[in-house]
Amino acid sequence: MTLTRGQLILFTCFVAAFMLTYLIAYLLAGTAKSGEGTVIREQGPESHRQKASTPSSGGRAFLTALALVGFPGAIVLMDPRAIIGVATGLLTGLIGLADDLMKLARHDSSGLKARYKLPLQILVGLIASLAVWYLLDDSSVRIPFSRITVDIGAWKIILGLFVFLAIINGVNFTDGLDGLAATTVIAAAVFLGGAIWSTSDGSILVPVILVGICAAFLPFNWHPARIFMGDSGSLVLGGALAAAAIATCLEIAVLIIGLVFIIEETTVVLQVVYFRLTGGKRIFRMTPIHHAWELRGYTEPAIVLGALAIGVIAGAIGWWSVT
Repeated sequence: MTLTRGQLILFTCFVAAFMLTYLIAYLLAGTAKSGEGTVIREQGPESHRQKASTPSSGGRAFLTALALVGFPGAIVLMDPRAIIGVATGLLTGLIGLADDLMKLARHDSSGLKARYKLPLQILVGLIASLAVWYLLDDSSVRIPFSRITVDIGAWKIILGLFVFLAIINGVNFTDGLDGLAATTVIAAAVFLGGAIWSTSDGSILVPVILVGICAAFLPFNWHPARIFMGDSGSLVLGGALAAAAIATCLEIAVLIIGLVFIIEETTVVLQVVYFRLTGGKRIFRMTPIHHAWELRGYTEPAIVLGALAIGVIAGAIGWWSVT
């Protein structure tokens, strides 16, 4: 079988993203200095205290790989949609990097305050949505299970922002167990790539790079993890994934494909709202929901594999729903 030019470029980008991420993660995991460990949330499971010495600098590998592989790949493919996806992932990742650095500097888990983080996330989400709506002159969205595409005008910006915030924070909440975010993002990226390939005139460059990054990082992040991705890593992945969907009119479909992220995020929101309304009562023993399963006695690998199974099923449904 002879590869086309586009397929060859995508394959090259996958290999480059994989190798670059693997090399940087290997160096970061092996050269972490004392004091660069993860700052563990006091509200988290007691068993996570032993992870305090694990470095959380893996996201720096993601930022580097996405920038050095994504931009050249998108330029060679002449794909402005991919450029938006790469740029958005990097901008979101920089917010996460600031958060990670503040956590290390202060030696607590608060990091970048929500009153600063959320406006920055909204700004990046608006930039991405406006770029698609204005620069690409695209205000359409594909409706799952109907095989139709609807022009929604300026509502494209509002929908894009909502989806962006939902996905980036969903991936961020999912990053709480060894290998959980990396495996579920691989599943989401594979099926989003399939949906883009089936329905869009854009390339699948961003999903391909995300799969390469996560696959290379997983050997270092599988239980027991030698390195964590940190907020810089989870926000890179979420930002690029969300922007790739927005740029290819798959905003609604990505909410199905990324069901694991939506579940994780929803449990946190429900817990917080219920806690405040009832003066301290809880729906779940702990959130995000993967911690509740930990407290029930399930091992981290078992929870990760269960979430991956849900991610694969949801991803397959999301892909099928738009084809």
